[in-house]
Amino acid sequence: MNFFNKRLFLILACFGLAVENSKAQKIDTIQCEVEVIASLPKSLMEISGMVASDNDFWVHNDGDNGSFLLLLTKQGTIKTIKRISNAPNYDWEDIAVDPAGNLYVGDIGNNSNNRRMLQIYKIPNPARSENLRIEADKIEFDYPDQKEFPPKKNRLVYDAEAMIYFRDTLFIFNKNRTQPYSGYLRMYKLPATIGKQKAVLVDSLFLGGKNMLSSWVTGAALSADGEKLALLSHDKVWMLEGFSGSNFFKGKLKVLKLNHFSQKEAICFDTQGNLFVADEVFEKFLGGKLYSLTVKKIAKK
Repeated sequence: MNFFNKRLFLILACFGLAVENSKAQKIDTIQCEVEVIASLPKSLMEISGMVASDNDFWVHNDGDNGSFLLLLTKQGTIKTIKRISNAPNYDWEDIAVDPAGNLYVGDIGNNSNNRRMLQIYKIPNPARSENLRIEADKIEFDYPDQKEFPPKKNRLVYDAEAMIYFRDTLFIFNKNRTQPYSGYLRMYKLPATIGKQKAVLVDSLFLGGKNMLSSWVTGAALSADGEKLALLSHDKVWMLEGFSGSNFFKGKLKVLKLNHFSQKEAICFDTQGNLFVADEVFEKFLGGKLYSLTVKKIAKK
C-alpha cells in the first residue's frame, strides 16, 4: 500500500490484535507454524504479489517501485528481473497466473477510493522469453456500483489488494476501509479479456473483526487444483474449501491463525500445494521475510 497508518499498525503489532466481532460465524481455527525460510533482498522491501513458477516465485513490489517482475527463489535470491515497459506501477497490489503461465498484474490499489478506472496487465509467460523488457496487454475496468469518487466513509469498499485467475475470469477481493468497519469482504469478477471491462459484484462474506487492520484482506491465492482459496491478512489466513466452481464463499471457512503480526501482502501456493507468505519491511526492523506455513493442530473457536 502507498499510504499506511504506521502509528496504529505499530501499536497493533507490539501490543496485540483486535478482538473478534461477536457477529462472526463459528469457524474452525487452525494453529499454524510460521517458519522464516529466507530474508528478502533490498529490492523487495515492498513486496505485494507472488505466484509460483516451478520451484520459484514471480513477485513484484507495490506502487512507486518501478514496473518490474522479479523471479525469486525459496532461498531469497533473485534469478532474473523483467521490466514491463508499457505498464506504469501506480499501485500494483497482486498477481495471478493462468494455466499457460501468463501473468496478470493488478494495478488495483485504490486507498482513497477515488480512481475511476483501474488496470490489470496481462503479461505473456515471462519464463518463455529471454528478453528483459516485456510489453503487456491491458485490461481496464471500473466498479459499476460505485457512484461517488470518493464515496462516503461507510462506503469505502473500492480498494483492493487481492486477485486470482480462474477459468478465464479474474476475481478481485476488496480491502474494506469502511468507517465504522463493517467486517464484510466483497468479491468482484471480470473477464480476463483485453479491453474495457466491468467488475461485477458477485458475493460477499462476513469476516468479522472490530478493527480493519487485523481483518482486511491483503492478498489471495488459489491452489493449482482450484479447490482451495487462501485470503491473507496481517496475522491470519482465511481458507475456503469444498466450494463448487467459482462459488468460493459457499465453501467451508477456516482460519489459519499465525500468531505473527506484520505487513503481509503476498501469498501463494507452490506447485506442490504448499503455502507461502511474504511481508513488507516496516520501520526497517519488522518483516522483509519469506515464510512457509505448516498446520499444527485444530481447535474449535
